[in-house]
Amino acid sequence: MIDEYTRLLEATAEIEDKAVSDAAVTKLIMHLKSAGRMKMLPQIARELKKVAARRHALRPTVEVAHRKESEAALRAAAHEGIVAAHASVNPALIHGWRAKSGDRLVDRSAKRALLTIYQKVTV
Repeated sequence: MIDEYTRLLEATAEIEDKAVSDAAVTKLIMHLKSAGRMKMLPQIARELKKVAARRHALRPTVEVAHRKESEAALRAAAHEGIVAAHASVNPALIHGWRAKSGDRLVDRSAKRALLTIYQKVTV
């Protein structure tokens, strides 16, 4: 039952009109009150947080070594099929960029090449 309510709230969150979305949430709360199920509300909130965390983890990301490389990295990642809203700076990258979408990783940084060289030298 909690999953059904969670899916309902997810669907209302997708609606562009905030007034309609707010009305749906209000109706759900009124329904839970009338059915004597207000104790379900914290569980529904936890499920919504899990869904939001899952979506956040699966969203496409682009990391760059330096801020000045952001625009070029976003264009190159889009050319590779990974479209992200913005690029974040990752100081662990030495040069270039890295894009991730789901289980797909496109690495155009110098870090991987340097790690490979390091591993070959030390082994």
